[in-house]
Amino acid sequence: MSIIHRMTVRARQGRSTRLGQCLARLDDVGRDIPGCLRLRIFSLRSDPLTWQVEGQWRSAAAREAFLGSEGLRRVLAQAIDEALFTHLECAVELQQQVA
Repeated sequence: MSIIHRMTVRARQGRSTRLGQCLARLDDVGRDIPGCLRLRIFSLRSDPLTWQVEGQWRSAAAREAFLGSEGLRRVLAQAIDEALFTHLECAVELQQQVA
């Protein structure tokens, strides 16, 4: 079983490109976390102001390590300091692995 964690972040008008640049730094953060199976950062085609950060984790402990990491804190702090977004939402789902 793996855990998928999604963050949906809505950029302020005119700040979407900068928000994407900021969120892209999370790739490095994910690579440094043991148990990170995949981390994707992308804007929605239907709404270029909305960004998704989608991580797939081997375990709850791996996901918690990412959520508690200094790297994630730094990226979010920068996005807050630069007033890059208006809304942030998180969701978690469990995914059964097929044998």
